[in-house]
Amino acid sequence: MKTLLQLTAVLLVAGFYSCKKSEVKLTPLASLNLTNAVIAAPTVYLNGNTDSVTNNNFGEFTLLAGKSAVKVVAGAQSYYNQTLSTANGSYYSLFLAGASPAAVDAILIKESYQNYTDSLCGVRFINLSPDSQPVSVDIQGNANGSAVSSLAYKAYTGFLPYPAKLADAAYNFEVRDAASGNVIATYTLNTPYFHNVTLALTGSVNAGTAAILQVNEF
Repeated sequence: MKTLLQLTAVLLVAGFYSCKKSEVKLTPLASLNLTNAVIAAPTVYLNGNTDSVTNNNFGEFTLLAGKSAVKVVAGAQSYYNQTLSTANGSYYSLFLAGASPAAVDAILIKESYQNYTDSLCGVRFINLSPDSQPVSVDIQGNANGSAVSSLAYKAYTGFLPYPAKLADAAYNFEVRDAASGNVIATYTLNTPYFHNVTLALTGSVNAGTAAILQVNEF
């Protein structure tokens, strides 16, 4: 009986240390969505030479949560260099805009995404066209400004809910000069069922290069 008790105790101790050795320590992480919309900008690099985003594109990256260094460069030129206080599981978006690589504007957003359980999706609009006047947004066939009445450069909306049923497979958005009503750019969005996207006005209105960039969110 004593031998059995001793054996049981040894097995329990061994099991305890075995469990302790197999514990998994998770690294606290935050997420960053980086958009490079600076006119005529080269490829930019995040925190070194590995993670890159080409011009008029976006990339999704992870950061070590806590004091997160965010340094975006192109060659010797710094586009953004800040240390963010980030929490584990938090989400951020960094939009880079500007008339040239020598005049970069940064818009940082701490995200609070909505999880859609109904037949909805979320669409956010941001104006990254540096020479634009305030713009409006509508769905083709609806009144001017019926989606967004006025959006100045560097301004953005929240995520606006849109039906995402099978009957709503696509939305044809029109971005207009809010004052004149002239169409600046159009974009057909295939419905991101139950997800969020940002539609960014990029390029130059005066040069006729304004366009819409779709940024997929987390």
